[in-house]
Amino acid sequence: MELGISSFVETTPDVETGKTISHAERLREVVEEIVLADQVGLDVYGIGEHHRHDYAASSPPSFLVQRQR
Repeated sequence: MELGISSFVETTPDVETGKTISHAERLREVVEEIVLADQVGLDVYGIGEHHRHDYAASSPPSFLVQRQR
C-alpha cells in the first residue's frame, strides 16, 4: 500500500483575508509541501492538471522537471 496526497495547485482566495497569492508563491509552497511529504515518508505527491487562471500548475510534468534542476 502507498500513502500520499495530491494537489491541483489552486490559488483560491484565503478564507480569512480574501487575498490570493501569486502563482509563483503557490508553486514555491508546493515545492515545500513535496519536500515535507518526502521527509515524513509519504510515497506519493500527485499534481493534477488544470487550465484555468486559479490553478498554478497547468503542466505538472514541466513543473516537476523544472524543480529537479
